[in-house]
Amino acid sequence: MMSYLWLAIGLAAPAFFGYRAVRIWLDSGRRGFPIATRLRWAFYGAVVPSRYWWDARIDALSPQEREDLLARETEALGLGRADSLRCPLCKAEVPHAWTLISPGRPSVARGPVECPDCDFRLDACRYCAHFLPGSPREWGQAPWDHDDRTFGRCAHYKTYQPVEQACAPDMARRLKERGYDRIRAPRSIADSFLPPDSCSAFKPERRWLQAGGIRWPDARRVVLLRLLAPPAPSAAPAPTESTQDEEQWLL
Repeated sequence: MMSYLWLAIGLAAPAFFGYRAVRIWLDSGRRGFPIATRLRWAFYGAVVPSRYWWDARIDALSPQEREDLLARETEALGLGRADSLRCPLCKAEVPHAWTLISPGRPSVARGPVECPDCDFRLDACRYCAHFLPGSPREWGQAPWDHDDRTFGRCAHYKTYQPVEQACAPDMARRLKERGYDRIRAPRSIADSFLPPDSCSAFKPERRWLQAGGIRWPDARRVVLLRLLAPPAPSAAPAPTESTQDEEQWLL
């Protein structure tokens, strides 16, 4: 019985990878890829097909095909825009939540990124890489040991604070004995759901986002963000020599 099973697997696997390779070979031919490139993508895409369909192929699509792909995949996500986010609290659509800081690197868009139906903020302190959760009595623990991230500190912004407020009791007592009443320490965050108005250093932390039920954009979403971004403006043509001569004459 097992021998027949392994025989079936041995026959199905080449057929499965061959089907992938043939599809990529035919599609890349329609896109005008050179034969050597078609062979390379056929073999490589048989194992990792997404690298062809969602990478190399995208640049070969016509403008209309890109628009159709963007509309179709955005609808499949159940969103009105490819850069939107489904609010983890009320399930409303949060528009303009994601952006690209380079062709392949997604990030949270410049804030405020707010839910239109509830108090959710994507650019809140609790999702920032600079956020250190916990009270002063728990500061000796690692940040990921805290289940409650309602309040904490900001590792980026620091202010002078009383030692009792900035340190654990034992450390505060030692500093007081040495004559220190105030020290420069990470700024306290009373409510991690709302960032301070003066904050301009938000840096998303994928671990905190995933813990909050927020899915980081995958490779397919990155492609949609690329398609959604407006084309880069073309450089203005350099003035011709005759135009420069006319301007000089007018001056």
